[in-house]
Amino acid sequence: MPGASLRTTIAATFDRLYAEDRRASLDRLIVDVSIAGFLVHLALVFLSRTLPHPPALLAAVGRNYLSAIYTPFSFILFFEVLMLIAALPQSTTQSIAKQYEIVSLIFIRRFFKDIAELDDIGKLTRFTPDIRTVFLDVGAGLVMFLLVTVFLHAGLKRTPPDARPQLPKELKKFISRKKSIALGLTVLLVSLAAYNLFEIGSEAWNVIYHGAQAKLDPNTFYTEVFTAMIFTDVLIVILSLAVSDRYELVFRNAAFVISTILIRFSLTVGRPTGALLALSGMAFGILTLVVYNYHVRISQPQANTG
Repeated sequence: MPGASLRTTIAATFDRLYAEDRRASLDRLIVDVSIAGFLVHLALVFLSRTLPHPPALLAAVGRNYLSAIYTPFSFILFFEVLMLIAALPQSTTQSIAKQYEIVSLIFIRRFFKDIAELDDIGKLTRFTPDIRTVFLDVGAGLVMFLLVTVFLHAGLKRTPPDARPQLPKELKKFISRKKSIALGLTVLLVSLAAYNLFEIGSEAWNVIYHGAQAKLDPNTFYTEVFTAMIFTDVLIVILSLAVSDRYELVFRNAAFVISTILIRFSLTVGRPTGALLALSGMAFGILTLVVYNYHVRISQPQANTG
């Protein structure tokens, strides 16, 4: 069938694109680019501090060396988003865990951005409202790290819920469809990244030639990615019905979508609401998985006895 042939071709393209050797090469590239970006950012800050009248764009870099830490984390975070897409054809829990990991990294990255905006590092000891906000992101990121670990542990505790044998053909088709979706997300991610680079270039132009203030929000890119992931998760939930329509599985996957919606909104609202939403979304996902495991465990004997 033409549809099956096309799906097989797309799945093969995904496998080649995200093969282990390519992932390893990309990992090394990200490390090299992160180091280079870190050193370049440090050099720009040095010039901004030492030149008597630095150009507008150079002055926009800032005078705080700590801001350079933000740059390598941005490259690492982009790599993590790619790995999120690569994990999409795997189990649902692994994909959700990857989304949790990315959100926790975003909150940790905010800390470096916040302290870069301080003109005096000694302000960190004064615990003003602004400083409390800075430490709120650090604390939230640490708790998220714990919740990700708990979620992964709960996933390991899952009991195989085969109340009836799965059709290998349907399962294989489902995985191929997820690979097709992941490949489409890859194209979308690269397109969004290219568009954001264009926006950065336009903003740099305005800073240099029009004296405008830099206003680009670096979290906009990840907000758009998570918005796309929400629709992707819903689509996967619908497609999974072809493999299994068990109540507990459908409920779990639908609840995971709610969890991703909460963490997506956490990137767009102010503080401390954003941190509370992200933590609530992760806690909801963990509770869902724990209840799902319990449901599977108590229903399995009944399935075996008929």
